[in-house]
Amino acid sequence: MLASPWAEGQLQSVVFAEAYGLDLDALPLTRAEAMRVPAVVKARNLLISTIAPLPVRVLDTEGQLAKQPTWATRTDAMSPWHRMAATVDDLIFYGASVWTVTRGADGFPLAMDHLPVDRWSIRDGDILIDGEPVDESEVIYIPGPHTGLLEMAARTIRGARDREVAWTQRVRNPITAIEIRETNELNLSREEIDELVAQWTKAKRSPDGAVGFTPYGIELEEHGSTDPALFVSGRNAVRADIGAFLGVPAALMDASLSEASLTYSTQEGQRSEYLTYCVPLWTAPIEGRLSMDDVVPRGQRTRFDTGELIAPAPTPTGAPTDD
Repeated sequence: MLASPWAEGQLQSVVFAEAYGLDLDALPLTRAEAMRVPAVVKARNLLISTIAPLPVRVLDTEGQLAKQPTWATRTDAMSPWHRMAATVDDLIFYGASVWTVTRGADGFPLAMDHLPVDRWSIRDGDILIDGEPVDESEVIYIPGPHTGLLEMAARTIRGARDREVAWTQRVRNPITAIEIRETNELNLSREEIDELVAQWTKAKRSPDGAVGFTPYGIELEEHGSTDPALFVSGRNAVRADIGAFLGVPAALMDASLSEASLTYSTQEGQRSEYLTYCVPLWTAPIEGRLSMDDVVPRGQRTRFDTGELIAPAPTPTGAPTDD
């Protein structure tokens, strides 16, 4: 079931799981659940901050059109930045996005707006909006480079979620388990045992450290503590894995590489790799769809203007000043 990127779909899943006795992990992964994983947020923000500001331009065989179509800069529901940000977000999580179209007398778009993903669906090859079929001329369906993070990376994201839960639990209780052992025939009652366990449980969570008293005939035995390095390496692996799903280099995901795979690299080299191999993975599907004959006339094509992106230094936007 599709859900809005900002809908409380996770709560709905929990209610269904409790009501029908379902395994929560067997339910479809939601965007809200994925956005609780820091590595997912990092990759998503990196891609959107790079692509959303890029202007959209229409070109022909002579180069960029002197008069650009209005839809390239006109939207009715949100700014062009937000339109593209929402589109990239859809491609990341759901593998596709839909725009609604207002066409002119010549049949080409005058304005196009992003349609929230919870409002559209596909049935028998037709696009439905709010459950009702629409004419194909009223929408632009933009498929992404893959089926989306929620489908292909569900196991990795849920593993990352469980690791975060385990990490916070270990921070609260570094000692995995404590056994309270009776060494003499004290014959403690059930109530006395429960009280003793409750006292030590409370002591473990004290900010001043665990301090307690054990009477004669009672011993405490610690059954190991979790190695913090396990969580560090595990969280690092999640960053690299999420980056791999989305084509983002591990270095840009702040994931350290193993010593065996370390190679010398510079920030400029990482930036070049990102712009050469990662960004086109997400911009090319959008450019390709917006270059089709129902968007621009035959012989024209749509491209992102990456001039500012690949420039060695940003172009000044303010008035020049003297030192």
